Amino acid sequence: MLVYSILILFLFISLFPTFLMLITSFVPEGDLFNRTLVKIVTDFEVPRTILLNRVRPLNTTLNLLKEENNTFVRLEAKADFSGIAPSLGSSDINRIKSVRFRVRNSGPVTLRMGFKDIREKIEYFVEELLEPGEKWKDVDFKLDTRKLSIDVLHVSQLRIEVSGSGHVDIDDVVLVNRYPTLYNFVKVLRDDYFGRYLLNSAIVSVSSVLGNLFFCSMVAYVFARKRFRFKELLFSLVLATMMIPPQVTIIPTFILMKKLALIDTYWALILPNLVTPFGIFLMRQYIEQLPVELDNAAFVDGANDFQIFWHVLLPLSKPALAVLGINTFIMTWNDLFYPLILTTSRQMRTIQVGLALYQKLNVFTWPTLMAASTIAGIPIIVVFLIFEKKIISGILEGAVKG
Repeated sequence: MLVYSILILFLFISLFPTFLMLITSFVPEGDLFNRTLVKIVTDFEVPRTILLNRVRPLNTTLNLLKEENNTFVRLEAKADFSGIAPSLGSSDINRIKSVRFRVRNSGPVTLRMGFKDIREKIEYFVEELLEPGEKWKDVDFKLDTRKLSIDVLHVSQLRIEVSGSGHVDIDDVVLVNRYPTLYNFVKVLRDDYFGRYLLNSAIVSVSSVLGNLFFCSMVAYVFARKRFRFKELLFSLVLATMMIPPQVTIIPTFILMKKLALIDTYWALILPNLVTPFGIFLMRQYIEQLPVELDNAAFVDGANDFQIFWHVLLPLSKPALAVLGINTFIMTWNDLFYPLILTTSRQMRTIQVGLALYQKLNVFTWPTLMAASTIAGIPIIVVFLIFEKKIISGILEGAVKG
C-alpha cells in the first residue's frame, strides 16, 4: 500500500505543472492564482482631473455627486441620448461576458450601451427601458461579440447613453469576463504565424521520423547481420557520438549548412536529424534478437540483402520502430536549439522557437501563452496515444534477451 501511495504521489507531482498549464489556459486575464474575472472600467472616486481623462461626457456635463462616502455620476435625461464614454484604450472585448453597473433613475428612461472601435465606428448592443426607482439596482447586460460588426479586437470606448426624463445616477461600471473561456486558444490560432509554426514543426518532425526509421534500420541491419573488419570499433564510435553535446556540433553544422546555402530552409532542420546514434543502437539490439534462420531461409529463396531487410526483418521490427519513431518525433518537435540557430525568418520558425519568442513578438499574457503551450503539446499526446501499445511492447521485448 505504501508503494502505491508513493507512486501516486510522484505521478501527481509530475503531472501538476501540466495541470496548471491547462487550467491557466482557460483563464480570461491574469493567471491561475490572480484571475481577473471582473474588470473595473472606471472609478468615480478618483480626482476629477484624472476622471476627465478616462471618462468622456456625451452631449452633457460630467456631474459628480457624493452620497454616504460613495461618489457617482448623475446624468440629466433629455430627448436626445446623452451619457458617458469610459475609455478602454485599445481593448479586445471577445472575453467579455457582460457589462454590469449600478443605476438609479427618477423617471422612465431608455438606456442603450455600445462600443466604439479605434476606427471611430460605433455600434450598440443593447437598448432597454428602465422604470423609475428610488433605490439603486444592479443591471447586467449580456454581450455577444459575434453579432458586432466593429473591430472587437481594438475597442477604444464603452458608451452608456440615456434618453427620457428626470435624472439617472450611474456607479460601479465593470466588465465581467467569461470563465472558463476558450478564447485564448482561438486567439493563438488566429495569430498570423502560429499555424505556420505548427506546419514547420510537423514537416520537420515527420521527415526526421521517416529518415530515422529507414536509415537507422538499414545501418543497424548491417551492424547486426554482417561481418566485416572493425565492426565493433565502428559501432563503438557511433555510440561515442551520443556523448557529444549538441552545443558542440552546432557550429560545424551551421558552417556546413551555410556553405550549402541551406540556412533558413527545411533541409537545414531535417538533414542533421535523419540519422541518430540512438536509433542505430536501438534497432541493432532489436534485430540481433530476431532468428538468423529467417535471413537464411530468405537467402535460399533468392532474396538479396535489401529484400531480406525490407520484407523480412523490417516488418518484424515494428515494436522497435514504434519506439524509435515516437522518440524521434518528441525530440524533434521539442527541439529549440537547432531551429533557433539555423533559421532567420519567422516563416521558418518551429513551434518551440515560436513559443520562446511569443512574449517578445506578441502582447504577453500568461493565459494565451499557456494556451499556445497546450496546443503545442497536443500532437505529442496524440502520437503517443496512437502508438502506445506498440511502444510498450517494443520496450518489453527489447528488455528480454534470446
